[in-house]
Amino acid sequence: DVISDLVNTFVANQTETGLRDFFEAMLSLEGERKEVAVNGLLAFCHEHKEQPLFALLIDLSEQYPGDIGLFVPLMLNVLTLQPGEAMFLSACTPHAYIKGTGLEIMANSDNVLRAGLTPKFMDVPELVANTEFKSMAANELLLAPTMVAGGLDYQIPVPDFKFSVYKQVNNIALQNTSAEILFAIDAPLTVTHHNGETVILEKGQSVFIPAYAQAYSAHCDGMFARAYN
Repeated sequence: DVISDLVNTFVANQTETGLRDFFEAMLSLEGERKEVAVNGLLAFCHEHKEQPLFALLIDLSEQYPGDIGLFVPLMLNVLTLQPGEAMFLSACTPHAYIKGTGLEIMANSDNVLRAGLTPKFMDVPELVANTEFKSMAANELLLAPTMVAGGLDYQIPVPDFKFSVYKQVNNIALQNTSAEILFAIDAPLTVTHHNGETVILEKGQSVFIPAYAQAYSAHCDGMFARAYN
């Protein structure tokens, strides 16, 4: 097995350093070693395709044939979020969105480092230098929302932003002390300012609200999301 030595080394050193070295070595495989490793992985996946993770890897291999990033889901938590569920990832955490529709809120960022599943260049040393190799259980990533007037508030563990989802609200009054973005998820959203200005968003549309607005009201028969601070 072309990667058995890498696996055995990691098994003998299951620490942050061991995970970092294994991650870097796997993504650095090239040529025949990479081809043999990926083919071996896919052969195993086809033998165990009744298991969701291996079925997922087969699907990904059809989109990204021969990609060494097919090994990465084996090193990450694979989660299926249900409607209304959310998760938080700190900076320097590799992640990928496989399928489905979700809303992503990011803090200010000016870079993307690729970790596989892409035809584009991967700078593995730079990726490793900017990745935290702290293991977390899947259930530690989920955010349990708090009930608030009109909806759900997701407790983000960093000060960069806040996120809430409101459902079936009738002209709810909202205060804002920062710039905000509202997104109509599944139904029209009507936003009204005290100066009399009104904007109606159709499903899938968003609106920017400046900090100086101070307050506004929102009416929606469905759900809308709010990103603010």
